[in-house]
Amino acid sequence: MSEDANTPWYRRTHRWGQTNLTEVDPSQYDSGWWREHWRRTRVQGVVVNAGGIVAYYPSKYHLHRRAELLEERGLYGEISSLAREEGLAVLARMDSNRADSQFYQEHPDWFSKDAEGNPYMAGPFYVSCIHGPYYDQFLPDILREIIDRYSPNGFADNSWSGLTRDQICYCDNCAGSFRNGYSQDLPKAVNWDDPAYREWIKWNYQRRLDVWDLNNRVAKESGGPNCLWIGMNSGSLLQQSQRFRDYKGICERSEMILLDSQTRLSPSGFQSNGDIGKLIHGLIGWDRLIPESMAMYQSREPTFRSPASRSRRPACGPWRVSRAQYSPGGIT
Repeated sequence: MSEDANTPWYRRTHRWGQTNLTEVDPSQYDSGWWREHWRRTRVQGVVVNAGGIVAYYPSKYHLHRRAELLEERGLYGEISSLAREEGLAVLARMDSNRADSQFYQEHPDWFSKDAEGNPYMAGPFYVSCIHGPYYDQFLPDILREIIDRYSPNGFADNSWSGLTRDQICYCDNCAGSFRNGYSQDLPKAVNWDDPAYREWIKWNYQRRLDVWDLNNRVAKESGGPNCLWIGMNSGSLLQQSQRFRDYKGICERSEMILLDSQTRLSPSGFQSNGDIGKLIHGLIGWDRLIPESMAMYQSREPTFRSPASRSRRPACGPWRVSRAQYSPGGIT
């Protein structure tokens, strides 16, 4: 067996591709074209939508809503099998912080609420509460189901950390948990001068680390020691802090970091990529990989870059791809 084959996938997979499925893709996904695309671009791993808001396989859980045109087709499983035949590592991508009205009607207590008792919304979807059973019960069951059926190398998660720090959830789960932990009521407003708000901030940071640990424990117990749940993070410390993501704590728990860089800000250029690489390698170590997804769809410009690294295994990719930008003849 070669040295590479003995090296865990998260240490030898440098170039990644990410396919963002939509709900119409079960009716039009061209597996042959994508297989050739993987070969042409020489990717070593792929990130493929599996579940969360929408399931791309026929889940046994009725609240795990299937993609509109999925029916009984296991699109995620089909793509995963093809990728394995090509020798690629496969991450099951989750989008796990909101759900549709049917889910909300059956479990309204699993979702976040504002001070007036109204649910927080993200478009037509209800935002789940990170302190409730959606994260403690429902999502672990979904991870186990995906592992049992498809054995992914691990999981990414586009929206794993719930509400931001300017949105206080007043659901019963939050009220009871905060009172038990800090012997006081939830803060009444976003106010850094309020001691209760500052305690609420610390409480939420710890909860995100607890969720990180829970998801990794579930993944490794069901999929083996190299089955990792690695979420998705930002290279921006401001964005991380707005989402209660303790970068130091996350890096201490991680074998690799996935960065989601979907936008280009006019004041920054390629130097920001180097700054991000040095920052995160300083936290996680210079011998680990930091794949970074790139904006390559809608009106964003396609670019390629990799975070700075002094290691012999530089972090490279991934690039994000969309059917709308590619045709069998090339980039459209």
